[in-house]
Amino acid sequence: MRAAVVIAAGGSGRRMGGIRKQFAELLGEPILLHSLRPFLAHPMLERAVVALPAEDAADPPSWLTRLDDRVHVVAGGAERGESVHRGLEAVPETVDIVLVHDAARPLVTVEVIDRAIDVAAEGVGAVVAIPASDTLKEVAADGRIVGTPDRSRLWAAQTPQAFPRAQLLDAYRRAAREGVQATDDAALVERFGGTVKVVEGSAENLKVTRPTDLIVAEALLRARAATARG
Repeated sequence: MRAAVVIAAGGSGRRMGGIRKQFAELLGEPILLHSLRPFLAHPMLERAVVALPAEDAADPPSWLTRLDDRVHVVAGGAERGESVHRGLEAVPETVDIVLVHDAARPLVTVEVIDRAIDVAAEGVGAVVAIPASDTLKEVAADGRIVGTPDRSRLWAAQTPQAFPRAQLLDAYRRAAREGVQATDDAALVERFGGTVKVVEGSAENLKVTRPTDLIVAEALLRARAATARG
């Protein structure tokens, strides 16, 4: 079984004060590097495709191009879905399972990746997620609460998401033909009749969106390093 990952790294940094979050540093290294490492450490990984903004893809940083021969850079699109689609087209046909991961999730682990691959190997999609811990409210445009969903049935989706390569690529090609914009890979597969299962993720697998998230992510990385030192 061979796997590949498409890393969506096209963020503009609007909520990070204009700094592209994939290049913001955690403990002196870019977030994107932290996000890539667990995939490159996985024994099944054959290729890692990084979809960067077009201007960055034209002149990618040397630390990325020299990182590993399995890393390939492509120019992303205006929307996340277009970036993922371009990355998928760069995945070799010899790959069985493709994972899609957000560059802004630098705390993913090999164990979580393993769980996603194991489910996708069954021929279905896999979404890494955690059970909802907060009470959620459905709110109308005017601010009125119109519903309180049953929290026991709700999960907060993360990445990576994993799929049989042919299934996800077919879904993206069909979406492109029909003019469908994809903001979530699993939702796209579901739209075209595919089955997707949930895989338990980790509360530590946070998404760096705002400057305060950097503080939390660095604290978690330091804790992991301290644990590793024994």
